Amino acid sequence: MSKLVLTRYEIKTEYNIPEPITIAQASDIHERHNEDTAAMLAEIKPDIIVVTGDTYERYDNRPQYDFERKPVKKLIINAIHYMNRFLIVLAGRNNNPKTANSDSFLKTASEIAPLYVSLGNHEQKLLGRDYRFLAETGIRLLDNEYQKVSVNGFELLIGGMSSWEYEDFFERFKTAKGFKLLLCHHPEQFEKIIKDTDIPLTLSGHTHGGQIRIGKKGAGFFVPGQGIFGKYAHGSFFGGRLIVSAGCSNTVAFPRINNPRELVVITLKGKNDGEV
Repeated sequence: MSKLVLTRYEIKTEYNIPEPITIAQASDIHERHNEDTAAMLAEIKPDIIVVTGDTYERYDNRPQYDFERKPVKKLIINAIHYMNRFLIVLAGRNNNPKTANSDSFLKTASEIAPLYVSLGNHEQKLLGRDYRFLAETGIRLLDNEYQKVSVNGFELLIGGMSSWEYEDFFERFKTAKGFKLLLCHHPEQFEKIIKDTDIPLTLSGHTHGGQIRIGKKGAGFFVPGQGIFGKYAHGSFFGGRLIVSAGCSNTVAFPRINNPRELVVITLKGKNDGEV
């Protein structure tokens, strides 16, 4: 397993926030071991934790791209998917997804701070046991939903936009009043539909950092949903309005190169913060 790094961002808003809010973002757990991520969260003690999709593997063991690709691209992606599975078995790696891994991570995280979970493209078919586990553990599942949350005396609207049939939710959320924090698994959606709204902060994952990172702060080699050298592999974009996590797991046989697993921590500050 590749090393885990902590990436911090400071976002200053035009809102009056009484005191800074610390938001930890984990993404793309994919049912892999993440004990180090949980330990890092416990050390940081954020005010809230958000998980931006692909926590579980719920797509009937088929390539998750079946529903979104054209025939030739779908054929290529399917071939890569099954070749990767073959390489994992051949190498004898202990990298197979297990629901217990995600359950353990989520339970531990929920004991550290209030936890909000949105869904990604790997979670098309959550099981009844998933819904029961999340409810019984007190985890807030935001499946095309949003909640008003008070943190350090400031109200946030936290919305989770899922990977499918999100249009009605998005219309409701973008017109809601207040500071809006959007959990959107797919960063490519920002330029398409989010950029021209007044949503001040969107947190995304999905890209896994591009698997191979070119240069210290370079683009990822292959970015799901964006292709070769996609623009939004990881980092902060649009003046801090979009933050893309490189993800907490490595799900393929090929190693992450110059692209460590990542836990993101955002300090949200108000316009008067630091003034005397």
